[in-house]
Amino acid sequence: MNEEVFELEKRFQPYLLKNDYTFVGPKDQSLLEPFIKNVNMIAPVVAFSRELRHALDNKQAIRKACNLLPQGTKLRVYVIIDNKHGILAHGEIEEYCRQNKIDFEI
Repeated sequence: MNEEVFELEKRFQPYLLKNDYTFVGPKDQSLLEPFIKNVNMIAPVVAFSRELRHALDNKQAIRKACNLLPQGTKLRVYVIIDNKHGILAHGEIEEYCRQNKIDFEI
């Protein structure tokens, strides 16, 4: 199951700024919304009012949801930028590094 993508995500963690975070999900954008819904249903509730971040930050829930994707689905690392407006703004590692002048070898 695309283990190299999970390894890339793990290696990138020290480069994240502020409250930004990552998750592994389907590369195919048409699968992203149902994937996120699955993760949200699978992840345990950690507080009375859980934010989407709590679900997407749960690595076990992400792996279980990845197993529900159609066989052969390509995965990628999404970088979520913490914006104060609650909008899910995401990009790729390369873009994030370029914008934030981060030297990270993929």
